[in-house]
Amino acid sequence: MNKTLFKKVKDLCKDTGLSEKYLTAITEKMGGSIEDDSTDEAEIEKVANQIADVAKESQGEATRWANKAKEPKEPKEPKEPKEPKEPKEPKEPDNDPNKRISELQAEMDKMKQEQAKKDRETAVQAALNKHGIPEWRRKGLVIPDEEDPDAYCAGLKQDLITQNLISEDPESVKTANAKNVEEASDELLESIIVK
Repeated sequence: MNKTLFKKVKDLCKDTGLSEKYLTAITEKMGGSIEDDSTDEAEIEKVANQIADVAKESQGEATRWANKAKEPKEPKEPKEPKEPKEPKEPKEPDNDPNKRISELQAEMDKMKQEQAKKDRETAVQAALNKHGIPEWRRKGLVIPDEEDPDAYCAGLKQDLITQNLISEDPESVKTANAKNVEEASDELLESIIVK
């Protein structure tokens, strides 16, 4: 690119606000007929004026585009009253009731699963308490989903009693002790009466 040509173009376009990058690009494209080392002042002046005219027209067109781009924003304000009509567009979900039904069904299924999980946890805790399963044995205990918590805890309690890890239920021991005392007293009474 001829430096003298570029300097002339810059001088002619200094008030347009166009960037130097743009001026360089347009000078390279349009000033191709001027050799880099050319000193022909008349030809350089002629091409520089042509480039400046095109640059100014480009700048004017860019300004018009920018102003036109701003114009739709202003008319949008009158369109805002029409926006209440836009909520009619969400009829798309109404047009596809199966989709909405599927969403509601999925939500209900999720809620049912959460409730079933809570109910299961409550039943497990009740069974553990009912059968007196000690805290140390409850840690890490997982009752399989297919197992009844009450039956599982009853079996677990029996295993713990069999392995002498817990004593029998105090109520059953008390009942057994009462029977033993009653039997012993009956035997003693019979032995006294016979004499």
